[in-house]
Amino acid sequence: MAILNEGKDLYIRKGDTGNAVFKKLPKDKNYSVYLSIYDPDTFKIIKEIQGTFNQSEGVVAFSFGVDITDNLPVGDWEYGLKICADGAEDTILPRAYIDEAGELIRDVAPKFTVWEKVTEGVE
Repeated sequence: MAILNEGKDLYIRKGDTGNAVFKKLPKDKNYSVYLSIYDPDTFKIIKEIQGTFNQSEGVVAFSFGVDITDNLPVGDWEYGLKICADGAEDTILPRAYIDEAGELIRDVAPKFTVWEKVTEGVE
């Protein structure tokens, strides 16, 4: 099973492989892009991986191998995306911004759900 997505939410089965692709990232710099899966109850990062960023297209791809998914705990987590360049780090998902009325808006973080492993398989 690849990573399934519903809107921004991602789902994967423990022990499977898959890719998650994000488009419309800024193209002004050659960013290092990170995806962190974290526990929303403790705000602790469970796993962080670096993606492969294509600056000309503003697209990043994250590859989840068995080495990663086998070690993810089963559960409903959240994830965030961060872009880094020239000493600056910016969390772009979940988004936080000031609206036209001057109010701080904090978007809800997207879910990253890990389901139980149901078969071993051998590569």
